[in-house]
Amino acid sequence: MRPRIVILILVMFILPLVVPSANNPISIVNNASAADACEGDTEAVSWNESLQRIAMVPHYNPYDSWWDIFDEGPGKGKNRGGNDASNDQQEVIDMSLSPEPEWMYYAPWEQEEVNLDTLTSNHYTTLIIGNDSVGALKLNLSANHRTTICITLQDFDQVNGSEVNADIYLLTSSEYEKYEESYYSSHSNNRWYSDAEESLSDIPPEWRSFNFLGWKSYRDAHQYENVDEVNFALSLDGPEVYSGLFGNQDWQDFYIIIDTWDNVHDNDAPPPETITAADVTIITTERTLILPNFTVSLVFLVLIVGFAIFPFILNARYMRAGLQAEQQTTGIVPSLNTAPELPPVDHNYTDAANTKADETG
Repeated sequence: MRPRIVILILVMFILPLVVPSANNPISIVNNASAADACEGDTEAVSWNESLQRIAMVPHYNPYDSWWDIFDEGPGKGKNRGGNDASNDQQEVIDMSLSPEPEWMYYAPWEQEEVNLDTLTSNHYTTLIIGNDSVGALKLNLSANHRTTICITLQDFDQVNGSEVNADIYLLTSSEYEKYEESYYSSHSNNRWYSDAEESLSDIPPEWRSFNFLGWKSYRDAHQYENVDEVNFALSLDGPEVYSGLFGNQDWQDFYIIIDTWDNVHDNDAPPPETITAADVTIITTERTLILPNFTVSLVFLVLIVGFAIFPFILNARYMRAGLQAEQQTTGIVPSLNTAPELPPVDHNYTDAANTKADETG
């Protein structure tokens, strides 16, 4: 019985990898090649339908009026480098390193309200990110597709050669809002929020859910800091929908972040002091077999129930063994109350012996 259960579990996990798909007879090879090189035919991007471009720049802060409530006075705030400014010395922003058009960063609350179609096609695009800025791609990932994302960074002006390092994150809508607050608060005269957020930046992963100020990447895994190239893939268990305490549901989109500013993380890349070009390729592969979410709970339920009832089964077998009649064993010396154990009599041999004796006599 046990070998059959083990074989059944192995088949459940291996079957999704080897079931043929409609486009490729061996889906495991198709998925592996897509994850390695992001190869595939791409389509033209329908902006604000399948993808959306968003930017955050140091020379525009839409929440200046809000942060002024906590303003510590002119010259007392925290500048981009994390140092205190003075009344006579203000940070000068080099506008030649901010190539983003105004529509990418103006009125971010209106951009967040755009509803995108589910991403089921392949796309390629290039984002131009200024120094000390953020470039983002908003997309609505499909739970029925495996999405592979490949990003390569280059120096747009070739000032430092072709190599440039930045930080790349994958965030949900709720975490992007926290990230947006972190960026704009760090580029304002407000310092308490940034100081508190930076002091909590090195919290261990098991305690990060209790950090009400900081932001974290999707599944606390998709953050790639101080890199010039990254390839990653993900498959959703289902639509990313968060349920509130009162039953309201919050739909989560995803944001691919290319970060060229000195954020609150300890190991992030510093501003490159140049314009960064990010080549982004998105490949979607249809999933052939999707196990429902309850299968994980079901497997663990069976294991827990098995561990719970095992002591009772063992105890029942032990108690049942005590009810069986005990067989008495004889020792080396036979007892007088024990009948002698004689070998069976061979009647043919006895008759032959008697006949021979008669003939002799």
